[in-house]
Amino acid sequence: MKPPIEIWSPLPPSVSGVADYVEEQLETLNAAFDLTLCSENPGQVDEVLRARYRIIPQTASDGAALRVYHVGNSPLHGSIYREALRTPGVVVLHEWNLHELLLSFAVRSNDFDEYRRQMRREHGEKGSVAASTIASALGGRHWTSVFPLNAEILSRALGLVCLSRSTAERAAARVPGTPLLHLPHHARLRANAATRAEARARLGFDEQIRIVLAPGLGTASKSLDVARAAVGSIRARVENVRLVTVGGGSAEGPAANAWEQALGRVELDSLGDALLAADVVLALRFPSRGETSGVLMRALAAGRAAVVSAGSAADEDLPGGVVARVNPGPGEVRELGALLEFLLGDEGARARLEALARETALTLKPEPLAERLAAFVREIAADRPELESAMRARESRGRDVRGSIRDDIERAAGSLGLSHLPPGVFERLARL
Repeated sequence: MKPPIEIWSPLPPSVSGVADYVEEQLETLNAAFDLTLCSENPGQVDEVLRARYRIIPQTASDGAALRVYHVGNSPLHGSIYREALRTPGVVVLHEWNLHELLLSFAVRSNDFDEYRRQMRREHGEKGSVAASTIASALGGRHWTSVFPLNAEILSRALGLVCLSRSTAERAAARVPGTPLLHLPHHARLRANAATRAEARARLGFDEQIRIVLAPGLGTASKSLDVARAAVGSIRARVENVRLVTVGGGSAEGPAANAWEQALGRVELDSLGDALLAADVVLALRFPSRGETSGVLMRALAAGRAAVVSAGSAADEDLPGGVVARVNPGPGEVRELGALLEFLLGDEGARARLEALARETALTLKPEPLAERLAAFVREIAADRPELESAMRARESRGRDVRGSIRDDIERAAGSLGLSHLPPGVFERLARL
């Protein structure tokens, strides 16, 4: 008899890379478990998924089955995050930093007290000052990246799955003893076309143009303004270069130029066509929140030369030489421009990157990775009574310590740069 599990996640056609990631694991997980999908709006889920899998409203869950929560740093995950705190399960942490998600709770309710407490507990005195500044809309645009928030959900997880190695290492330090799996993001291309020429024909691109593709929503962290400036800087030396965006534009930066083309938001297979049509794919992420770019993984599966930001999860996780890297900062435009000029002008160098991308993608096929996830979830299901008992014991000890003392101790620890405290420290100090 297959063990029952519930998956709590956005699902297609939700505009979310997490939704697509989860959908590509379902066939493997359905073979291993008695599977139920929990959605805020089951009627809006893709009809093919509704026909193939059991999908229920989140409110219809009875809590008996082990839950697998997919949590990312966006309001789409709000109800999932809150339920993961109420009913502990396996948390698949798509990003290390959940600051924007937690800040959205405060903004929507116009109540920042809990947000300030979280910032104080995780970051000490600096966090208190930053929380007040951010709540007053006076912080810089990168402040939320400097103060990651996640301690609450990490402490309530029966098991943790992290897609990037850096997130897994940080989580292991934050909650030592919690079962943890580092599960690299899979690489799968879904496209209508099979070749670059076919993809260009479908999208109406001339074979002679050089396409620099910037996929994904054009938020500030995707550095679309940097991409525009870099492409603009090499136009005099690289004939027929064009910047193509897909997935939405940005509210920042200059208006679109004659050498820029926006495809807008497209279906997943059309995104695959755009990746196949590209000469170089930009996967810039600064500041990084510890997320693994699903679009980058699709670019590797397409066999395309890709450029990432130094210090991002992709920079840390992928083997050397698989992607090109640029350093965020004052010289980023010049560095990116020089790199693009080299890759677009040297077909041999670009071909070597493409071959390495395809080789790497072959090691990251969805099915084996989903099987690893299934094995980990089975282990948590088997140990669930003991894990829940240990969690209740920890929480009981914590409740014996007055909240004000606990807050002061955690604030002091945060000010000293301690990511976690030894077991029983609250109880020992409270007896002094």
